[in-house]
Amino acid sequence: MWKYIAKRLAMVSVVIAGVTLVAFSAMYLAPGDPAEVIALARYGDDLSASQIETLRDAEGLDAPVHMQYLIWMGHLLRLDFGKSLVTSEDVLTEILQKLPATAELAIVSLLVSLLIALPTGVLGALRKNTLLDSGCMFVSLVGVSIPNFWLGLLLIWLFALTLHLFPSFGYGSLEHFALPALTLGSSMAAVTARLTRASLLEVLGQDYIVAARARGFDERTVLFRHALKNALLPVITFAGMQFGYLLGGAVIVESIFSWPGIGKLLVDSIFARDFSMVQGCVLFIAVLFSLSSLVVDILYAVLDPRIRYDRSD
Repeated sequence: MWKYIAKRLAMVSVVIAGVTLVAFSAMYLAPGDPAEVIALARYGDDLSASQIETLRDAEGLDAPVHMQYLIWMGHLLRLDFGKSLVTSEDVLTEILQKLPATAELAIVSLLVSLLIALPTGVLGALRKNTLLDSGCMFVSLVGVSIPNFWLGLLLIWLFALTLHLFPSFGYGSLEHFALPALTLGSSMAAVTARLTRASLLEVLGQDYIVAARARGFDERTVLFRHALKNALLPVITFAGMQFGYLLGGAVIVESIFSWPGIGKLLVDSIFARDFSMVQGCVLFIAVLFSLSSLVVDILYAVLDPRIRYDRSD
């Protein structure tokens, strides 16, 4: 077990190291001189060349790029993500302030997804090649095909502007969760339902299921005690990965519904050219996603001894 965890930690460390390179490069990939961009974001348009050079020296932007990266990494290892160029607040502090809203939306969206997907996938598998199965899979296909931003706008038009059942944006009450959670949960549910159906059909064809039926177990017992718990293993993996994505901030959905989470903070920072905040958000999202993937890998290995732990792994 510990060897397996160590290997996964090593892989996660490599991924995070790669993300730090991407996040650091963001400032240099953007058009314009980094010093001028930072000066404009911090002080406005009324700047002289001497002020820009002073800022370049103060921020260490006159050093070689590789030295700037090493210095930046040194700050990160001390959990110093820098200061926002717009608000002058600590980047990590602002991100952590947005994390609860994103975490709440992620949990509710995942629950919505599972409540829709599991019954749909199970019904599709149990009624294979029937009209019910075709209907469930058609709905899943529609859910996969509709982009989040379009579905979100449709839900706002229908439930907020037309029926006046839920608020179209904001945060603070249970009603505010309805539309963004349904937007995120519906797209996830579409994929999860198809995965549940395929996995359950595969398990139902296994020899031990045939043996269980031959021993006289009723279909309910065969389904819930033998088939479903094994069929849900890949579903658990997928749900864990999706939860990591949601924890990282569903950027488009949070922006559409003005949800005060990490995703909206990232979008606002991009428009404001707040590179320190963009770097911090990208890195924080990557770390959350990588850690959630690590947890899912470990849980999957614990739940399924067949993959624990091959010498070649």
